[in-house]
Amino acid sequence: MSAFPPQGKFIIGNEACERFSFYGMRSILTLYMTSMLAMTQQEAVEVGHLFLAVIYILPLLGAWIADRFLGRYRTILYISLVYCMGNFILACSDFADSIDTRRIILFIGLFTIAVGTGGIKPCVSAFIGDQVQDQKDSKIMARVYAAFYWSINLGSFFAFLVIPWIRQSMGYSWAFAVPGVFMAIATFLLWCGRKTYRHRQPTQPHFLPCLLTRVFKGAKAACEKFGAAAVQETSRTVLGIVSFIVLAPVVVLLAYWAREGATQLGSLCGLSETVSALCGLAAIILYIIAIAVAGLRLAAATGLRGFIGVSGSLIFNPAQVTESRYSQEEIHGARNMVRVLIVFLMIIPFWSLYDQTTTSWVLQGAKMQALQFSMFGQEFQFGAEEMQSFNPLLIMIMVPLVTLCVYPYIGRWSQPLRRMGCGIVLAGLGYGVVAWLQTRLDAGENLSILWQCLPYLIITISEILVSTTGLEYAYTAAGKNMKSIVLSFFYLTSTIGNCLIVYFTSMVDDPASVHTFLLYGTLAVCIGIVFMCVTFREKFKAEEEE
Repeated sequence: MSAFPPQGKFIIGNEACERFSFYGMRSILTLYMTSMLAMTQQEAVEVGHLFLAVIYILPLLGAWIADRFLGRYRTILYISLVYCMGNFILACSDFADSIDTRRIILFIGLFTIAVGTGGIKPCVSAFIGDQVQDQKDSKIMARVYAAFYWSINLGSFFAFLVIPWIRQSMGYSWAFAVPGVFMAIATFLLWCGRKTYRHRQPTQPHFLPCLLTRVFKGAKAACEKFGAAAVQETSRTVLGIVSFIVLAPVVVLLAYWAREGATQLGSLCGLSETVSALCGLAAIILYIIAIAVAGLRLAAATGLRGFIGVSGSLIFNPAQVTESRYSQEEIHGARNMVRVLIVFLMIIPFWSLYDQTTTSWVLQGAKMQALQFSMFGQEFQFGAEEMQSFNPLLIMIMVPLVTLCVYPYIGRWSQPLRRMGCGIVLAGLGYGVVAWLQTRLDAGENLSILWQCLPYLIITISEILVSTTGLEYAYTAAGKNMKSIVLSFFYLTSTIGNCLIVYFTSMVDDPASVHTFLLYGTLAVCIGIVFMCVTFREKFKAEEEE
């Protein structure tokens, strides 16, 4: 068995500090928007989840940059500097005089932080896996990712306790500034291990030098220095980037028109506002499917390389054509990737539930009775913001116990797909408890904040089964040159989950109501059952064992 990689301590330390920075800022964000920026609860929830949606879509960009051009280490290091800048901007928001100016500074800071944390997220997750010498050693890989996830929760646990206390004692400016200091420490820790890391080379390491040579010295000089093949590949990459920049806004605008058209058509047909909104959601889903099918067909017709080209050829071309164009390794990798994406698609509802612990759960907790106590001659309050620390505390206790004392003894139920299916269903059942608590609050009961420990316990167990397992599953299921990309698709599921929250929140008057909690819980239970029915099939089992 391989030993735990010693250089992993720098990455784990980096992750703990970065998570302290992120969760510290996030712990006070919702109440900052409602109390200091005069936002309604609905507006605060929408902004919070749009922020998360942006964070979890940007891993696609960060992974592409890392796998194609810079490598994971340099991508993490450079984008971390952007992350630090975002924290500095956010800390300045509380100095502005007017609420409108504060909101503008807040949005700029949040977007900059989103670029930072979203850009490095898939790279760090893949980089810690790269440090394991024997990639097929599943036991050491599970321990590495358990330690990695433990460090995430170590940082978030102290963030949820310390940052709200700083906010109460010193104000929001310091409460937003301290996370920036910890992000700077995280960047320094990563840099300290620069000479010890194991690296995987990007597929186009000479892209930027080749492009600059081509632009400033001409094609002949570029061909002499890098070769004609490298120059042609660089030109194709630039063409792809430009095409994306031009077409992406058009695709998004068409999606907006499709949603608005379907929603208005439902209203004209006499449907209720909620049903009309669901029609708009259905239109977006159908539009995305149509775009995906058209893209795969075009890729199949043009012989495009990579996952999209192989997948399109497998679907639309005869087997002989596909086998003549692509290697068996590429074909197997594409088939495996399709299986992975099916799994990822069905864990979206879990994120719609889990990520509300920092928004609607905080709003529910604000209606409960906070604990007051004295320590070291100073008064402390344990309320809705501090309650968020219970989740990472449970994670730190339970992840080692489950990894070392439960998984080795439960046989086939320890397989990743089985764990994830059970976790999704459990999260849905946990929302039944949240709805029950909300029913008691609506009836006028004065509940202690400690009542939220029960749903936090349930969502924590489901998080271990889904999220911790998902990181391990995403890395081990990915091809050797697609690990950051696959991990970015895993994080993309959180983007879609948060977009669903934003969409459903726009349809209801109260994002923390009994009916809303029951809606999310029912959705998760149904999808979880479908997940188990699909992934427990022999086809998925066989491919998982390969």
